[in-house]
Amino acid sequence: MRKIVVALTVLLTCSGLLLTFGESIGLEIRAVQWVAIGHIWGGVFFLVVFPLYAWDHISTNRAMLRRFVPRTLSGVVQTASAIVLILTGVVLFLYGGQAWLALRQWHHWVTYPLAGALTVHFLLPKGSRGG
Repeated sequence: MRKIVVALTVLLTCSGLLLTFGESIGLEIRAVQWVAIGHIWGGVFFLVVFPLYAWDHISTNRAMLRRFVPRTLSGVVQTASAIVLILTGVVLFLYGGQAWLALRQWHHWVTYPLAGALTVHFLLPKGSRGG
């Protein structure tokens, strides 16, 4: 399930960036609309898969969470970022253009800590030392 969550994160990050900067880089409106549909469906799958994976992953690694190490910190940042992205994404889906600009900005900017923490979490050494 980890590969699915990572793949969805990459898909959502790339499609979100295309939605944000698509028109300024010359994407046609039709292409932006297709990207938006893909982003919404990817978000729906993420909404289902991420909580299941996070619960299982945190439960399995509970012993490691007792120590405050970089791997734990990156996992906390990932979890918090994903929760904010899910919540803001649901509001944006339900209210679209009527949603607050600040909410859309949160949804965009929280993507970067998620991607950074995911990368750090992946690159840190695994094992009993906690890295």
